[in-house]
Amino acid sequence: MNISKSKAHQYVDDILKGIYSKVVFKTYSRGQALIELDSGTIDLLFPVDVYEEKLRHLSKPLFSTVPGLCFKKKNFIPILSALHRLKGLNIGVATGSPVLPELKRSGVNLIILTEDDPLRQAVEMLMSDNLDAFYHPSPMQIYNLDNPLSKKLACSKFHGYPSGFYLAVKKNMRDETYRTIDEAFSHALDIKSYDDFYLENK
Repeated sequence: MNISKSKAHQYVDDILKGIYSKVVFKTYSRGQALIELDSGTIDLLFPVDVYEEKLRHLSKPLFSTVPGLCFKKKNFIPILSALHRLKGLNIGVATGSPVLPELKRSGVNLIILTEDDPLRQAVEMLMSDNLDAFYHPSPMQIYNLDNPLSKKLACSKFHGYPSGFYLAVKKNMRDETYRTIDEAFSHALDIKSYDDFYLENK
């Protein structure tokens, strides 16, 4: 993965370069990233569902999403608030992806997608009827007119369950450093949200 092409990287990089002369970005697997953050070898980790991991984090989320499920169009469940309807369904979920606790408790069978391209794997398994649906943290990225997958799939959102994705910080970050970074991000988000930045640079 070329992190420099990521919109989130560009947004965060612009803010940090306003504070520090040198900023180094590294990519890790989810598990390794949490280990590195816990040991203090990295200062910030993003984006992450901090409540799932119980991590110290900046005060404002970088962005928020509403997760959902994507189905074959003929099997589409438009409203996901009645979670009992999902009981027994085989739901694909990418390795390390934070899943709503409510979904876990609904009686679904979570099928872990382990390939490097979990979306491709999920779509293939869905089309071959090896999955009933797959979980996505922001299904509207898939279910839109610009995406050819929307001709095959229909996605629903878990309305009322937004997830904030934050920049986590190492536990032993000095308070002064934390305040400097937190104020810079809060100010930047007030001027131009990450969502606005993403849409402008799409």
